[in-house]
Amino acid sequence: MRKIVVIKSISISILSVLAISCFDKSNNYLPQDVKPSCELTDSEFNSWFKSGSSSENGIVTPANSVDFVHNNNCDFYKWSERMFLWMTSKEESGKTVFESPEFYTVSPKVDGHRILIPNQEGQMLRAFTNIDKTGKITTEEGQATDDVLMDANGNLVYYISMVNDVYAEFLKAVNQKKMSGDKFPTTKAEKDSIFAFAKANGVTLKNPNTLAIEIKTSWVDASKLKNKEDYVIIDAIIPTYDKKSDKLWVIKGEQPAKLALVGMHIVGSANGHPEMVWATFEHQKNTPNAAYSYLTKDDKVNNVPADKGSDWIFNNNLSDDPNQSHMTFSGDSIKAKEGYKITPSNTVRTKPWGSSINTQPNAEDKSVAASNSEVIAINNAVLSRLKGKDVRKNYLFIGATWTANGAAPNGNSFNPSIDSLKVAGVAIGTSQLANSTMETYIQNGEEYNYQGSCFGCHSNNGLKPDDLSHIYDGLIKGLSNPSQRVIEKPTKK
Repeated sequence: MRKIVVIKSISISILSVLAISCFDKSNNYLPQDVKPSCELTDSEFNSWFKSGSSSENGIVTPANSVDFVHNNNCDFYKWSERMFLWMTSKEESGKTVFESPEFYTVSPKVDGHRILIPNQEGQMLRAFTNIDKTGKITTEEGQATDDVLMDANGNLVYYISMVNDVYAEFLKAVNQKKMSGDKFPTTKAEKDSIFAFAKANGVTLKNPNTLAIEIKTSWVDASKLKNKEDYVIIDAIIPTYDKKSDKLWVIKGEQPAKLALVGMHIVGSANGHPEMVWATFEHQKNTPNAAYSYLTKDDKVNNVPADKGSDWIFNNNLSDDPNQSHMTFSGDSIKAKEGYKITPSNTVRTKPWGSSINTQPNAEDKSVAASNSEVIAINNAVLSRLKGKDVRKNYLFIGATWTANGAAPNGNSFNPSIDSLKVAGVAIGTSQLANSTMETYIQNGEEYNYQGSCFGCHSNNGLKPDDLSHIYDGLIKGLSNPSQRVIEKPTKK
């Protein structure tokens, strides 16, 4: 996850046209003749479900990060898929797992501090306003570069960031000097220490084997969407604005709304990977894809042309110059950039499956097409096994990145032909990964970018939590500063 905030296609060969016939429009616009290089068995998929069998909108259990086995890329992609299905599962209360008391919402930063707000039954999530000590409403609506995204209907994109209870208790243990905090937990011993610390303070961790998780979610107003049933929907509190002009909006309050999930970053520590696994998901109707390639079942390369049409949440004009930011967020205001008004831009996902068009993305996949095939294959494997009208069928796994052998990230992405004057990149997997709703304007085009992975922003040449996370340091300061009120989860009697 980047900074917490509210949030040309290549030439195509004749084979590209033929590739269109391989699409099953009912299955998330994915090619169905892709090489099955990342697969699931029925029994493995069924084991993900709490009931032991896949069912429509059924509850999924989380991946076991303590016992995580990482033999190949596919292991990371399965971990990512299972975590997404778990967090978006609806519990008996009718709320998603990430709305439950197992997660905390992370406040915006005020004077360098953040606080943890427990998600509680009967309490709506906030997306997100806060009151600073002067009484001023604060929020975080900009992206990593403070750019603001708006959907094609003219509705702002809102962001909610959260951590799980393991992360929260780890944070508290570090703050109280019960753990070193040199890195995020990855071992059974570290998990056991966090569990014991939490229990001593009256907290029982529900799923301690998940280890530490950060998520960032992106949302749009559901009221103007077509086919609302195709989205994960929550009730939440959103900021309201005094629209002073078409170039300036100023926050004036907040109101309840129904929000539709359009994107999710999932970042979690796992056995052997203190740098964390960085995965991202999007709704299939978010944005058109730029052209991409994949391997077919008989190992031929198929080139898929750039998407067409206008029925996209973040694009209604494919002829427009895409990914041009129109406005930024600062303080309590949205301001139009020079030459623009506060209006929607048109977004294209320039690297559809987290790889550039011109550079091998990791050592395991010898081509861009091979890497794309793995991601498409695991999407097909999961989506084809979800039953009935399971709402999670409408979300795509875009990719995941991590580092070779859990090394400290240096900000650079894998490239086998890297310039000798530059430091070789250790980010692998889908090592040019971005989410079109969270890194809209820094997708870096279709070609390789030296710092084009999540670690381009989330690295400081170390494995300390505040080397990697943009929220950790603010939360530690919030815990340490007596003037900051940290809302604790109620202790069960």
